[in-house]
Amino acid sequence: YNNRTYRVDEIAWDKDPKFLFKKRDGTEIPLTRYYSERYQLRIEDEGQPLLVSRPSRRDRRAGITGPILLIPELCRETGISDALRQDYSFMKEFALHTHIDPTTRFNRLSAFIHGLNRNNEVQNELAKWQISVDEDLVELEGRVLDSEQIIYGDKAIRYKPSEADWSREGRSLKHIAAKDLTHWIVFFTGKDAQLAEQMVDAMGQVCTPVQLQNDRPETYLEAIMAKVRRNTQMAVCVLTNNRKDRYDALKKYFCLDNPIPSQMVLTKTLTKRNQLMSVATKIGIQMNAKLGGEIWAVQIPSRTLMLIGMDAYHKRGQPSVAGFVASINPSCTRFYSRVIYQRTNQELVDGLAVCLRDALQEYLRCNGTLPEKIVMYRDGVSDGQLQAVYEHELPQILETFPKIQSGYDPKFAMVIVKKRGSTRFFAKNTTALYNPPPGSVIDNTVTNSDWYDFYLISQCARQGTVAPTHFNVIWDRTQLKVDHMQRLTFKLCHMYYNWPGTIRVPAMCQYAHKLAYLIGQSLNQDFDHTLADKLFYL
Repeated sequence: YNNRTYRVDEIAWDKDPKFLFKKRDGTEIPLTRYYSERYQLRIEDEGQPLLVSRPSRRDRRAGITGPILLIPELCRETGISDALRQDYSFMKEFALHTHIDPTTRFNRLSAFIHGLNRNNEVQNELAKWQISVDEDLVELEGRVLDSEQIIYGDKAIRYKPSEADWSREGRSLKHIAAKDLTHWIVFFTGKDAQLAEQMVDAMGQVCTPVQLQNDRPETYLEAIMAKVRRNTQMAVCVLTNNRKDRYDALKKYFCLDNPIPSQMVLTKTLTKRNQLMSVATKIGIQMNAKLGGEIWAVQIPSRTLMLIGMDAYHKRGQPSVAGFVASINPSCTRFYSRVIYQRTNQELVDGLAVCLRDALQEYLRCNGTLPEKIVMYRDGVSDGQLQAVYEHELPQILETFPKIQSGYDPKFAMVIVKKRGSTRFFAKNTTALYNPPPGSVIDNTVTNSDWYDFYLISQCARQGTVAPTHFNVIWDRTQLKVDHMQRLTFKLCHMYYNWPGTIRVPAMCQYAHKLAYLIGQSLNQDFDHTLADKLFYL
């Protein structure tokens, strides 16, 4: 009735719409009468319990301290149910309204600006502040970076620049470094036996399948404890559905109790017979990456460069989890991962120093030398937190280097990554507007005159208007040219092994996001560090 969104924290079974609540003037009034007088709404069911929503920070600042009571009859659930998400026709129709193409978005923005400038009341208000809104959107020139060469073990390929996707070309190519997989186990329920066997056949590997009586978490765990040996390299579990309690129990066992890489596969993924080889290929790529294999690479100009990605996962009422992922070889195809539990800013700073120290020691162990240049991409930072990162995190990082080795002073850069901006760009030809192609860089006119920043569109958007990623270089002693920093950033958007195409952020940031999400959602504690040199969280 008021177009506001609330989070339901509990249900007040002992209250109903006849409940007397105190107004701001101190008088008490039944909810039924309040809604009738204030919103002209008649409540049909006077026996329904009330929903309780605790006030947000914004509400508390507005003076609302007690719980907000809501009447279920007047509420509508937000979001889309899982059943609707699986309805292809609905989602296709839904996308027509949520994924707006560039021309439609441009026309709507133009109409909005036109409406503002024709409204006398709005103009009078803006005039008080000496503000005027231009009739036209800002026009500027951008650049498009060249597409990258994707290097596999037996061949280097070029993708179609407009699509930034090499799934078809890369399907039959040899991985740069494929790990031997001689001891692995597949766990599946009896009713999924045929699907599991088809998957194993499609992957063309030798395995030890284990059939289970049912799909309860304890059944899986009993079988896993009985069958997994010291030399088991990988466990694959075929799951009938994505029940969180079962997934969490399995991941805890494989990441904490008996640390080996694991792969979960849903039966609905295996039921599409005509796509089975494609599914098996993707599972094979994931399994090799989780074992520490190297799938593909791009040409990295420096041979002594370490790249770091950081992202955070936040859950209300729990400590935040920061994922830390660093490259540990010259081609930036192998990674070292850690997490930081963060209740305060100081905990994050202290944990960051430990992660950086361990990552540098792993790099030294693998290469016999320390990196000369380090570029850190820091995701999950708002504009309001920039100062804290600059004043607290950055000094701690710089102080860590000499502690690794006396006199060690690498050329370091820190780049803040922001995905959630509202900025949108349209490319224009003589007849129409369209999405800028992957590799588009905007570093003038709409960037901050006080910052070293740029926008990069690295991904292809097949629907709607593409969303750029904003990169803000807050510290740079690498002596890389601006163009080279932009090119390096674009190269790293090609290195996410879960998708044979470009993504919105450098791969290390996406790996850090996946790691932090797994820890925050499923494990709720640090993983066993014997897995740190593997992408076990993919």
